Amino acid sequence: MIHLQAIVLDFDGVIADTEPLHFEACRDVLAPFGVTLTAEEYAASYVGLADRIALANVGRAHGIEVDGALLETLIARKAEVLRHGLSRTRPIYPGVADLLTRWSKKVPLAVASGALRSEIELVLNAAGVADTIRVVVAADNGLRSKPAPDPYLKALALLEPHAGPLDASRTVAIEDSRFGIEAGRAAGMRTVALTTSFPRSALAGADLVVNTLPDLTIDALDALCA
Repeated sequence: MIHLQAIVLDFDGVIADTEPLHFEACRDVLAPFGVTLTAEEYAASYVGLADRIALANVGRAHGIEVDGALLETLIARKAEVLRHGLSRTRPIYPGVADLLTRWSKKVPLAVASGALRSEIELVLNAAGVADTIRVVVAADNGLRSKPAPDPYLKALALLEPHAGPLDASRTVAIEDSRFGIEAGRAAGMRTVALTTSFPRSALAGADLVVNTLPDLTIDALDALCA
């Protein structure tokens, strides 16, 4: 391996099959306000967005202004509902735990996600792979969310003590949504998209599109950075 310096992964829809849980939590906390959120609407418009943006946008689309104290309350309620869902499931995708273990021995790994750190760590710890991830950048970091490049730029900056100076064009962002792809590209990274949440036609901006994370190899990622 010559070219690839680091891999930064999104979490929801990449490492773990948590998007259905996010939908259910979002639906449940908005239902008391008369909002009927469908799985189709959620998938089409809100997958890949941080809770702060997604909840505000859903409310606006349904004629409710979700901001200020109400937004903070809904974010907290959604996090509580989601943690309950995560505690009763093992959402990490098949084969991903072994893959992260193997990859981490060859290249530094990070997570850049719009999920809360506690949600990410809960799943990684349950799967026994928390130690494979050097850096976690989450919603708690207070950065502009994807499609802004900030989560990826922060992840690369935090990885440098582990990996040495990084050239963004020799790093890979792995995503499942167009918002994430836009963020990775804006950060100057190579981008890989998984079809876990969207069809290939919606992921055309990525350098490479595959079905699942285990479909990737280090050699393929290295070739992207050549």
